[in-house]
Amino acid sequence: MPGPEWCSVRFEPAGGPGDVPAIVVQERVRLSDTDSSGLIYYGAVTTWLTRAQAELYLALGLRPRGLGPWPITPVVNANISYHAQLGLADPYELRTWVDEAGTTSLTIAFEITRAGTRCVSARMTHVNLDPDTHRPVPLPPELAAAASTTR
Repeated sequence: MPGPEWCSVRFEPAGGPGDVPAIVVQERVRLSDTDSSGLIYYGAVTTWLTRAQAELYLALGLRPRGLGPWPITPVVNANISYHAQLGLADPYELRTWVDEAGTTSLTIAFEITRAGTRCVSARMTHVNLDPDTHRPVPLPPELAAAASTTR
């Protein structure tokens, strides 16, 4: 029976694979993540991506302030592609990094693999908002600096 060692989160700083800071989550598909066929439910994947994004923000030094989000970066565009099956109890690795950064927005990229096979790829574009006015403002330096060279 798998123990707690099959669920982990690690930070790979710049200079590692891909040469940009990345978060890697290792996990197994849980029953609550599947549909009646035993395959991953598309809605569960967005929860995995959001968790990985939060871990990336923490690893980059962004910390919650008060009771609100930190920073406020709602999704304005999401694209998720499914390439191979991922089913109940399958171990997977979810890699997350800042792919592009503009002045007030950033795109976070995600890749989910099982034993080296790409199962899911995704990109989500976020806009950084001022907590008081909810208007776009420049990205925190930690996020802008984490972007890959594709920007």
